[in-house]
This record gives sequence, C-alpha cells and structure tokens, in this order.
Amino acid sequence: MRRGTEGDEGRGKRDEATPFPTRLARVLRRIVGAPDYAAYVEHCRLAGHAPKLSEREYVAEFFEAKGKGVRCC
Repeated sequence: MRRGTEGDEGRGKRDEATPFPTRLARVLRRIVGAPDYAAYVEHCRLAGHAPKLSEREYVAEFFEAKGKGVRCC
C-alpha cells in the first residue's frame, strides 16, 4: 500500500471535481501559450491569499514576461 505524501496533491494529479470541458480548456491554453487567470485565482486561493492582480493586469503581465528571456530565433 502506498503512503500519501505532500506531492500527491501536486500538478500531475487529476482533479475529478473539475468538469472535463474546464480541464480541456486549461490544457488547450497551455498548449497555445495563453494565460489562465482561473488557474492563477485557484493558486492564490490554495496559497491562502487574495489575488493581487485583476484579470487584465494578469494578462498584461503574462505577455510582458513572455517576451523576455533568451531566445535563439
């Protein structure tokens, strides 16, 4: 029998309470590189604090940060 660890609630585990269309939309956003504000809000809720950014601010910050970094082409 496997013992539970902190990592068992991690990113790889499927949340059965989340409807399939919501999970599918989340996956598609990740594939195309679009920001997922709902995931950010959920993260803040699980971390125990209120979201610091509005959806508009989150998207603007996401795309601003996306353009930074090392690129080869």
